[in-house]
Amino acid sequence: MFQKHKWAAILMTVLLAVVLTACGNSSDKDASKDKENATKTVTDTMDRKIQVPTTPKKIVALQNVSEMEILGVKPVGTTDYYITTYPEATKGTESVGNDKPSIEKIANLNPDLIIISDYQKDLLENLEKVAPVYITHFGDTPDKQLSNIADLLNKKAEKEKWDKDYVASSKEAKATLKDAGVENEKAAVIQFYGKEIYVHDAKVFDGLYSGAGFTPTDGAKANKETKAISSEAIPEYAAGADRLFILMPADGNTDSVDEMLKGVWKDIPAVKKNQVYKVDNTKWSDYSAAAQLYQMQDAVKQITGK
Repeated sequence: MFQKHKWAAILMTVLLAVVLTACGNSSDKDASKDKENATKTVTDTMDRKIQVPTTPKKIVALQNVSEMEILGVKPVGTTDYYITTYPEATKGTESVGNDKPSIEKIANLNPDLIIISDYQKDLLENLEKVAPVYITHFGDTPDKQLSNIADLLNKKAEKEKWDKDYVASSKEAKATLKDAGVENEKAAVIQFYGKEIYVHDAKVFDGLYSGAGFTPTDGAKANKETKAISSEAIPEYAAGADRLFILMPADGNTDSVDEMLKGVWKDIPAVKKNQVYKVDNTKWSDYSAAAQLYQMQDAVKQITGK
């Protein structure tokens, strides 16, 4: 009798352990599932309150891909512009079209979040049928854009690391230029786009100015907008520039640029000193944190070869 009771007790103990283990596993799975499905309420630039995943997994980004790259997040879908401009950040990412993206292609990717800019708000009605849509503001400073996306994607630590790394890169850039005898110099930036020459608010090129340590010319400092400018007005805009950076025509045609450098622009100090640098149009003009880092590092490379 004693033996029977002993084995019965042992059996009950084993069964209880199995049940408790199963409950524990079930509880762990439920907790993991709850965490995976967790959502939060955010307010976008148009004051819309949206329920979004706490940590989105499948994002279609029609904007802010460079910010996502910095934060270590790869979109499942984006536009051809971003795929061309940021090939590493979008490796394996599906194209959803150009300025008029395909709603069908976006839907087929089953995103849990879609990011657009406020200038794309005409797409909102159709996109909302696919997934939550978060709208950012076109024209926000690069740092504000990055902070905004970091908050949205639960990547604040990655943003803080970027800030520290950028400060270190800026110090290194300035030191490299100083070693090359470049210090306290003025610079101006102009852009060839289509058949026009454009100038921008100096903040667009903050990587060159604050980052690498150059000072905008008086003309560049006074300008607070993006506007077309005549070739004859460039000498005044770039007056006093020790360095002139030219965002080159996308078609690669340098004839018109070279002609002006030999003609109406020949008296600009940077031209006289042969300190004119032809730079990548797209990478320099993309108003983002990544572009500012590129401007800083490219300016140093163009000038010093390092």
